[in-house]
Amino acid sequence: MEKTAAFLFFAISFLASCCSPPNLPGDDVRISWDRSTHIIIDQIALDDGTVEPNLYYPRVKRLPDGALLLTFMNDHLGWEIFATRSEDDGASWAPAQKLCSRHPAESTVGADEIVYVNPDFICLSDGRLMLAYQWRYLKGYGDIPHTNENCGIGILFSEDFGKTWGEPRNIYRGRCWEPAMLELPSGEIQLYLTDSQNVVSGMSCPKTSLIRSFDGGKTWQSKDECKWEDVEGISYTVDDRFGYDGMATAVLLDNGSIAMTVEVWSGKYVVDQTPVVVKTRDNWTVDQEALMRDGGPDYPFKKQVNKDFIGYGPYIARLPDGKVITNANGQYKGKEGLWVLIGDNDADNFSHATSPFGGYWGSVDYTGNDRIFVTSTVKYTLDGKTRGKINIIQGRLNRSKAIHRGDIDLPPLDSEESDRWFLGGKYNSSVTYDFGYTADDFIFNTWVKDGNLTVFTPENSDASVLLLSRGNEIYKLAVNAAGKWILYRQEHRAWHRLQTGDAADLSVDGTVNDDSDTDTGFAAQVRIPWKELGGAPHKGEFLHAHPAHWDKLKSAEKAARRWEELDGESSDYPTEWLTLRLI
Repeated sequence: MEKTAAFLFFAISFLASCCSPPNLPGDDVRISWDRSTHIIIDQIALDDGTVEPNLYYPRVKRLPDGALLLTFMNDHLGWEIFATRSEDDGASWAPAQKLCSRHPAESTVGADEIVYVNPDFICLSDGRLMLAYQWRYLKGYGDIPHTNENCGIGILFSEDFGKTWGEPRNIYRGRCWEPAMLELPSGEIQLYLTDSQNVVSGMSCPKTSLIRSFDGGKTWQSKDECKWEDVEGISYTVDDRFGYDGMATAVLLDNGSIAMTVEVWSGKYVVDQTPVVVKTRDNWTVDQEALMRDGGPDYPFKKQVNKDFIGYGPYIARLPDGKVITNANGQYKGKEGLWVLIGDNDADNFSHATSPFGGYWGSVDYTGNDRIFVTSTVKYTLDGKTRGKINIIQGRLNRSKAIHRGDIDLPPLDSEESDRWFLGGKYNSSVTYDFGYTADDFIFNTWVKDGNLTVFTPENSDASVLLLSRGNEIYKLAVNAAGKWILYRQEHRAWHRLQTGDAADLSVDGTVNDDSDTDTGFAAQVRIPWKELGGAPHKGEFLHAHPAHWDKLKSAEKAARRWEELDGESSDYPTEWLTLRLI
């Protein structure tokens, strides 16, 4: 009886340690930034033959015809808005169109000027692009008693995916900023806005509000042009100093509810819970008097995005599997950057934060083929003038994998498959990873793209590295362009070498240890006997894996080897790693 109990205890412990799935529903995706796709746009050609050197508030999204559309404005607070298309994933952009130009006008203060700001867009279900923006009278906006007459929102449409645009028209009048849109399956279009009509002691006291269209954007709140009295407040944070909320973007969740992210702050006051995610199950049925009196909604329908993050200017997007991602500029665990966090299908448990660069007022969007595009604005000084430029980068989604039992080949170096893991955000090199297994071996395929291949010892090389956790053991595997691999097991916080060997398959494109030419890289297959990894595999078993690589800048024995590992998880905690399920 004692032996049986002991065996059952061992079996349960083994299953808990090696067969446990990820901890959270959204825990099976990580973002790896692709350094080779990072572009900085500090000026852009316009279709009138001029060049625009001031670029702010970028929004990039994939269009149904495969192109990317970028919208932006040409001042920190305006003045005009633009759109441009890219047919080559952002490598080049067509001359930008100026969609709205600042111009003289009369406001409540007399002679004035209308300016434009905050362009954002969506693709509607009927194929039209709908773009919204804020317009305001430059002087009249500050005429507080009449400020709501001197500001509003306009829209315009494109029926050919941004190649041409229709005439703009005003749909809302009232003090506001930062419109963004969401279309529901019913056809209802919701336009969210930072509703700053409430001015206290000369300062905006904003909340997040929406207006609705049920006829494809023709009317809003059943009017050709609705007003500040017509908006529906949906989120308002209050404390004993002030009221806050704005810069909302929203997505539809799998369960039919809506989730949006907003920032919580004002120009004078800072609230340390920002940004927050706000959700509704009843399509924003809100008691307006209670909202203005008490704030809301209450937890858990409104909660901090992540306890370790303080940020502003959030933007939200949905992945095809229903998971939700958001970005914002700010500090994650004290480190500044433009951060992207991954949530689950309920827009909760945002974690695995990564930052490709700095900046603010950026966007994030899924663009197909397990890729996302992220943007940010960066201020800089040139010839004594403050200007803005745009960062754009592509992130690749690494997902936990199911591995079918059976032998696999090593595809050539130039082959591409979207479900391989990717790492390549730090240096001018990148690595992809794939896996297989048989009854005898764990199979590791890897492809290293590097223009200068260096090989000395297996780790003092350009090498692909994999940390692997099985049960209570952690292993490290590295392989270089000579096909030499080395396997370690972690013991007492140190690496103990278990075995070395030669790759089962290897192809090299380039010359090793020769800095005078340009190499392409190498592909290698490593087969590790299961006996070196704790014994025979079990169907349904979960392994935890963490990709990394060594990069050497030049071919010299003592040149520093540089380390890159997958961001958004710690190499010290295997429970944070992606999983490999043996099936």
